[in-house]
Amino acid sequence: MRKTKDLLLKLQKLDDGIDALRADEESIPETKQELEEGLEALEEKVQEAKGKSVEFAKKRKELEIELDSMNEKKNKFKTQLFQVKSNREYEALQHEISGLDEKGSGLEDEILGILDQAEQAATIIKEEEARLKEESSKAKAEQAKLDQDLEKLRSAIAIKLDERTRMLVGVDKILLKRYERIRESKNGLAVTSVENGACGGCFRRIPPQEMQNLKRDERIITCEGCGRIIIWKWE
Repeated sequence: MRKTKDLLLKLQKLDDGIDALRADEESIPETKQELEEGLEALEEKVQEAKGKSVEFAKKRKELEIELDSMNEKKNKFKTQLFQVKSNREYEALQHEISGLDEKGSGLEDEILGILDQAEQAATIIKEEEARLKEESSKAKAEQAKLDQDLEKLRSAIAIKLDERTRMLVGVDKILLKRYERIRESKNGLAVTSVENGACGGCFRRIPPQEMQNLKRDERIITCEGCGRIIIWKWE
């Protein structure tokens, strides 16, 4: 019986190791996805800044066209000043010219403001593109390392699975099915030891008589609380 329990214990420890390796294996694609998403976020920032730069250029062009049109109109009015024949017409033209000067000044200020915004956008584009290039280089190196780690993990898993196959030769098939069933239903933990007088799986207190049976090591004992196989000591 001791030999059987030792095999179950070794099998549990081996499966724990395989589970840990598989968890690491499964985390690698997630990590790679996170790297990709980080680069995509940076690329979006660059494209957003470029989009704003295009909008600023478009708006500036519209304002400049409007300003040119106003200047043409103002020059036309100035020419008409020399052609009017009454003070009333002269004053009316001066009023129009003055209004156009005021509006033109506002447009010029607006154009200068857009130029400042465009300059800021250009700076952001330059900074974000440099950051994207740097992060892309880092991500490429990290992904290459992750691919290497993945190959190592798969190799380690294959070795342990081969070891597991060889180990199962010494385990009773009925007991093995029982082990596998418990392991599947108990989140991978089918075999546990006594911890402070309780089951190490569910922490249910073990009755004195059952504790004596565990110490005698004469038969397979399962926890009445969780159904896991209990051994006296985890060696």
